[in-house]
Amino acid sequence: MITEKFRRQLRQEAKLWQTEGLIDNYLYQQLSERYQFDSLEKAASSRFITILISLGGILLGLGIITFVSANWQQWSRELKIVILLTLFIGVNTTGFYLWRQPNTPPNTINKKQRLGHGLLIFGALLLGANIALMAQMFHIGGSPYGLYIVWGLGVLVMAYSLQLKTLGIISLLLIGLGYLMGLSTVFYPGEFSWLQFIIEYMSLVGILLFIPLAYWCNSRIIFFLATMIILLALEISLFRVFDFSNHGLWGAIALTLPPALLWGYDDIILPKIDSRIFQPLTRNLAIWYLSIGFLFLSFRAIWQDFPFRNYSETSSEIHWLTLVEVLIFIGLTIWEWLFLARPNKRDFQSWRLDLVSGVILGFIVGTAILFFWHLSINKIPEIATFIINIEMFLLAAGLIRIGLMRGIRGTFWGGLVLLTLQIVSRTFEYNTGLLLKSFVFILCGVGVIAAGLWYEHHLSLEEGVGSRE
Repeated sequence: MITEKFRRQLRQEAKLWQTEGLIDNYLYQQLSERYQFDSLEKAASSRFITILISLGGILLGLGIITFVSANWQQWSRELKIVILLTLFIGVNTTGFYLWRQPNTPPNTINKKQRLGHGLLIFGALLLGANIALMAQMFHIGGSPYGLYIVWGLGVLVMAYSLQLKTLGIISLLLIGLGYLMGLSTVFYPGEFSWLQFIIEYMSLVGILLFIPLAYWCNSRIIFFLATMIILLALEISLFRVFDFSNHGLWGAIALTLPPALLWGYDDIILPKIDSRIFQPLTRNLAIWYLSIGFLFLSFRAIWQDFPFRNYSETSSEIHWLTLVEVLIFIGLTIWEWLFLARPNKRDFQSWRLDLVSGVILGFIVGTAILFFWHLSINKIPEIATFIINIEMFLLAAGLIRIGLMRGIRGTFWGGLVLLTLQIVSRTFEYNTGLLLKSFVFILCGVGVIAAGLWYEHHLSLEEGVGSRE
């Protein structure tokens, strides 16, 4: 969208081009008509009036809120309902009307649209207040997490209806907060209800409700928030299903299923999606997951003390619906990787993965086998620590290499930081003297600075060559 700041800068540059003879008067006039340079002064003169009106509106709103608060207890229930519904419908109707105003000039956002957008957000916040006050007036009991989930679902409907990213983000934050507040009901369930069902099977609910919203709004933030909620819920479901001490297979699945699910994700696997919008994001999250996991498992004490608790002593109940939920995600992951390795009809190639995906699959399978062996066959803390450190080093080296080959700063620096953390963490894990620690810190600091300066210089040279070509 074209902002007012851009139009001002363009007008300034266009006048300079006209003075230097780069464009003639006719072309300048065309630009002026297209981007309405003449209306910029009018907009500047009315900005002070807009500020005064906004300030007056805020004070007026505070006055109304104070008046309602002072007389709330004396008013009847019917009057309260009328006030709440009138305020909610009025704010959202006005916001929708202003938000739907046409753009003048095209591809710009005018002040009416901004005001309408703000009113719609305010209407989403009013929805929560209406739900809470209605429940209080009609003596409807409930937990705080239920309020946030119902509120979030209401805002979610608004986000789908209006295709607004802001409302989608608010809805996911509300539902995520409600889910975190209601996690205790997963392990200590009470009376079953539809809210309890949402809490227990949030991963499937997120797949059905949140992911389509990300595509509908074309928002990476919504997809990221949805992925975080789904992964957390999936880990909780895996935690409920398996027993670390007796079922090493389930433990291996719990450790490696999330990164496999993230890396294998492909947008075009979905119907009516022909571009990879969010695949780079999921693969970055998979790298983050593997990096943090390897860093955590690279300590020998983790393998010596694992499993931390024998869950079979506390509960032998099998959560069959949760098991079905986990099996659905396992099937989805297998489907993703089969789709990833499908033969290319253009090149007449057989079933195979590309080099990077093959290496990631090797990390996942190798870690799963190691975890299964340690839990079910024989404890191997020393061997497991050694292999995890090798995988961590290979991952860091691979990130550095990809960052060098493709000129991606984030990948290069991520691999360098991961390698540095591995070296530094080993000095803390083992009983080393302060002199050796000091030497390692100095060596890592000098190495990071030298590698960073060399990489930036190398990248600037490549960018310079590319610009000359």
